[in-house]
Amino acid sequence: MCYKWKMGGTLINPEPPTLDEWKMFIHLLKKLVGGKLQINFAGGESLIKKESLALIQYASKEGFDTLLATNGFLIDEAMAKKIADSGVSIVNISLDSLKEERHDYLRGVRGSYRKVLRAIEVLDSYAPKVHVGICTVISDKNIDELCEIVNWVEANGRIDGMGFQAITQPFSTPEDPFWYQNAQYNDLWPKDIEKIDRAIDKLIEMKKSGVAKLGNPITQLYVYKAYFRNPNNFIKQQKCHIDTQAINITPGGEIRICFYMEAIGNIKYDDISNVWYSQKAQKIREEIATCKKNCQSMVNCNFESSEVYVY
Repeated sequence: MCYKWKMGGTLINPEPPTLDEWKMFIHLLKKLVGGKLQINFAGGESLIKKESLALIQYASKEGFDTLLATNGFLIDEAMAKKIADSGVSIVNISLDSLKEERHDYLRGVRGSYRKVLRAIEVLDSYAPKVHVGICTVISDKNIDELCEIVNWVEANGRIDGMGFQAITQPFSTPEDPFWYQNAQYNDLWPKDIEKIDRAIDKLIEMKKSGVAKLGNPITQLYVYKAYFRNPNNFIKQQKCHIDTQAINITPGGEIRICFYMEAIGNIKYDDISNVWYSQKAQKIREEIATCKKNCQSMVNCNFESSEVYVY
């Protein structure tokens, strides 16, 4: 689902921002938005970067809610204590199957499943104030256990919530509108429409019945059904709204309104308040207004239940 690891650190960040430059960006961001946003520290794997927890701590003190997305692989007792000290609001751990071999296959590393279970355990012991969530990507490999995962989370007192994401084009792969037909990774794409419909319908029933820890709004689950039937049919009946929902910063410091479009500046030498309202930013917003791609940001991360979508 992600090929960022193949790119190598030097290709991703030839000259990454310093810790002070990251902190200055967060400070300027607060001046722009008043601290009323959630800052997501995602990757790749954020905990590989030594400065991540220091930045989370700084952002938390600046008044932001903070979320750490992780595969859990690096979370041992010592790391759990550091996470607790950072003041992070939420730790979201990827868990794509309750079957060890299947999860490890999807993650690409043996031992990943056991690392997730260990991370949940030590966070409960050493970071009890941190909200722990599970993120599960729906693919052809785990359709048969979606409800089982929900029930497992619901019964697990160490986990506060969970959310599903629909599989989209794997990160750091050449843009391809028909990526799901590519032999390299089309085994991830659900091909039995009736099977995926039944699985998501069961999730909708669970949501309607009051299952507390399933975070996806019902509207998004209906959208997933439409998306899996026709991934090239734009899920919104209006324009993409990412230009009002998110600011994306790459590991190299590039400022992007949409992660998939051209950067409008870099935190190493640009004030976010200046570039956010620049002519270049306006040009990107015009491009976003006509974009009809069902990308990760549109289908999953920035879904707004109040918007009008295709069901």
